[in-house]
Amino acid sequence: MRRLPILAAALLVAACYDSSFGEREDGAAPEPATTTLAELRDRFVGTTFPVTGEVVVKGTVTTSDRSENFYRTLCIEHEGAGLEVMAGIDHLHNDYPPGCRVTLRLRGLALGQSRGVLQAGRMPAPGSGYPTDYIGSPAAVGLCLVRDGETLEPVIPATLTIGELTPARCGTLVRIGPVSYTPEELASGAWAGYKRFCDASGAAVYTYVRAGAAFAAEEVPAGVCSLTGILQYDDGEGRYILKLRDANDCAH
Repeated sequence: MRRLPILAAALLVAACYDSSFGEREDGAAPEPATTTLAELRDRFVGTTFPVTGEVVVKGTVTTSDRSENFYRTLCIEHEGAGLEVMAGIDHLHNDYPPGCRVTLRLRGLALGQSRGVLQAGRMPAPGSGYPTDYIGSPAAVGLCLVRDGETLEPVIPATLTIGELTPARCGTLVRIGPVSYTPEELASGAWAGYKRFCDASGAAVYTYVRAGAAFAAEEVPAGVCSLTGILQYDDGEGRYILKLRDANDCAH
């Protein structure tokens, strides 16, 4: 069985430097990664732990908090692996828009996992029911999460069928379709909460929209559609979930 010290020992390299919130110092070369998101996920053994080594990863931002379904967090992705940064500040889309490349320094943060999604944040308080806590301030976020230039890359989700979903894909942006909204008994027709969609074979995937999201009260469209979102897995219910970024993630 893997042990957490193996992760710390295997991922020690490089030094940190100071920067302004979301901006690299003028003339500074991009900081090299010491590992990949896939390797980080592979070494995670399921228990939240503090990162004490100089661990640096890179990725592309795939989400936006503009519609507030991703509330004070953002997701990054690289080569089929993803991670959620628990920033804890508003308007992240202004400094870290979808498609921007970022460097994330994990030293001083904690790694945890929620609904199959690897998270980077603070160690949770004793007795907390959450795997990680918010980083919490623009200054703290700016020290660990830095943009690698102004160029925005196309954000292209992986197109998959429901049968092709795997836990290893959790935290990444995926598109599934064609599917149709198949409400469960007494389910509301608005986006808020969990909504079931089924493909032609009857296989189901769920969407999740928080009650405070800008589009939570909008009606779920009827008919065949495709869905795009960050993949999650509810182990207790044994179901895959797509956390939508906005109403446009349901397309006809």
